[in-house]
Amino acid sequence: MTRLRIIAFAFLVCTASMFTAALGANEARTPRLVVLDVELTGDLGGPEFAAEHEARLKLASARLREDLAATGLYELVDTTPAHDTLAQLKSQHRYLHDCNGCDLELGRRLKADQVLVAWVYRVSGLILTLTYEIHDVPSSQIVARKSFDFRGDNDTAWRHAIDYMVRDIKASPPAR
Repeated sequence: MTRLRIIAFAFLVCTASMFTAALGANEARTPRLVVLDVELTGDLGGPEFAAEHEARLKLASARLREDLAATGLYELVDTTPAHDTLAQLKSQHRYLHDCNGCDLELGRRLKADQVLVAWVYRVSGLILTLTYEIHDVPSSQIVARKSFDFRGDNDTAWRHAIDYMVRDIKASPPAR
């Protein structure tokens, strides 16, 4: 009888340990984050700057993804499987950061936990603001939002702004 109790107790302890470990692993899971391309609004400076801004936006978006991935805070989600949805959203909305939650549709399709939208508001060639929002897909709530002013519409200034934004996110990660 004692031997049976010991076996039963060991089974219960083992089962409880596995259940607790499974819960802990689920809670400790790295959130899946969709990072949309950085957008540019405001005074765009005219058509002569269009190619320059397009190249700068691509560089800023790539740097943002690379730097966020390096923090280990998120598992970045590849948007390639939702290319058609993304193209449709871009054709329907001028800016995805201001589309009343259309980014959440993309997040759901990609099974992401959160979506990051970022944009630069260009007041002039000297005064710019980088803003980001992180939207929680299940609750449709904004869990983080911050703006950073920077000076100079050039690659160096944009790179510094993106770097600063990522350092800030790392220092105070949004709620999960």
